[in-house]
Amino acid sequence: MDQTVYVHIDTTSNVVVTRGINAKDFHLGVVHPPKNLLLLNPATEYGDYETHTGLKIIRGAGAVDRYARLVTKGRMNEENKWIDFTDVSMLKELSPLEISELLYFGHMRNHLHSPFFYKLQNNFVYFDLPHDVARVYYRYLDEFYHILAGRIKQLAIARMNEKRSFFKRAITLDNLPVDLLKNLREPMKEGMIFCFHQLTQDSKVLCIPLFIAEEELAASPTIASDMTIGRLCYHFDTHTWSLDLEEENLLFI
Repeated sequence: MDQTVYVHIDTTSNVVVTRGINAKDFHLGVVHPPKNLLLLNPATEYGDYETHTGLKIIRGAGAVDRYARLVTKGRMNEENKWIDFTDVSMLKELSPLEISELLYFGHMRNHLHSPFFYKLQNNFVYFDLPHDVARVYYRYLDEFYHILAGRIKQLAIARMNEKRSFFKRAITLDNLPVDLLKNLREPMKEGMIFCFHQLTQDSKVLCIPLFIAEEELAASPTIASDMTIGRLCYHFDTHTWSLDLEEENLLFI
């Protein structure tokens, strides 16, 4: 299982770089799923050809769901990159300059102007990168916090159940409150690690150590940091989550 989750948030452009959060986690955790996708790979084998942009589209919630299942089951042998859109008819309204911006965006994985296009009314731009890294633009960062909360809960449960005996009942946890994760906004802007291989647990509490890390470590097979900022804990008696932060280390952020 994954031993760490790395998060770096750029609040200027609302782009989140993660390692350990994949497309499956995105589609399971997103609150408002995309209704249509414009695929940013001009050579993709998937979708229907859209003549005005020269790109392929996935149209309708059902088709998007089927495409997501293909991605999450590892049945694609190409890069998963897309931007969502609201109305198919508005694709015809895109100017040549806007289409060139989209092609640049898809190729460079970086935006020239705003990553959120007025005519598309997109809420996301999604890029899967090597080494389990994802780069995702969110119009509303709350969507990301929901995805992160689900992934942390999933990994904590998996880690706990690795240690239980075969005859014991599987352990479950209550949902991690999104508002609690928002308290980590500042360290996430620096680059932060949730370290599951150092997770500790006894009969009363489970704790996940939190570290500051440099952004370039996101693509490394192993992530390490010598600066702890605290712990994210789950209390079995009250079925609640809490943050135990080391304020002196947070002063350097």
